[in-house]
Amino acid sequence: MRAVPLTRIGAALALCAALLGRCAEAQQSDVWDYRAPGMSRRALEEVLARYDAAAESPAYSEGLRAWARADADSIRTRLRDGDLRIGDRVLLTVEGQAQLTDTFVVSSGPSVVLPGIGSVALGGVLRSEVEAQFARSVDRVYRGAVVRARMLTRVAVVGGVSRPGFYALPSEALVDDAITAAGGPAPDALLLEVYVERGRDRLWRPDSLQVAMRGALTIAQLGVQDGDRIVVPRRGPRDLERMLRAVSIAVSLPLSILALGRIF
Repeated sequence: MRAVPLTRIGAALALCAALLGRCAEAQQSDVWDYRAPGMSRRALEEVLARYDAAAESPAYSEGLRAWARADADSIRTRLRDGDLRIGDRVLLTVEGQAQLTDTFVVSSGPSVVLPGIGSVALGGVLRSEVEAQFARSVDRVYRGAVVRARMLTRVAVVGGVSRPGFYALPSEALVDDAITAAGGPAPDALLLEVYVERGRDRLWRPDSLQVAMRGALTIAQLGVQDGDRIVVPRRGPRDLERMLRAVSIAVSLPLSILALGRIF
């Protein structure tokens, strides 16, 4: 039996961990991740180079190389088409120009039409490039104007909140901010069981999300995208029964101890 060099085994295991074990909980430290909303073009190109190298490396199986090629194609598509889609919302602030300080909706193109400025083309623009793109367009009319632009993420907050629904949140918002925007937690909300889902998949499980929330990670850092759902579970009948039983035990225990003291 031919011996396999340990370096090749180690390299294969490393790529397996990166490609097969890519979960949302590890997004912040995963050098293979290309889905983070705020990535710069340069960072995406660096990740693309890693995938291209992996796709051509004989150290990996054909299955892993095919996976790397598919992800490399996804990165190229993002670099070509950008991040903005029709219906996205951009919060724009232009100092001294009230008509340009508002939330604008991305229309066909994709583009945004600004009063007194005209159409701002957003095809091929990444989230990280949105502010610079708007600044260039505004500067053609209002020289030297201070421009701030950020995309809003439309997230559903459902379950144990006062006003379930979709909310447009800035990328620096926290999960707590999303719950507050939805009217705050309901009396029967299980805040330690909150999770994030995308379609039928759990993006963040309750245990890992609690760690992320304690670390004050923003929804952008969590990789939350338009259409994702922040789910706040409600306390069910069994949870209420267990809580009442615990209260009953807590109340009766001192009385039992007092009774035993009188007996003895």
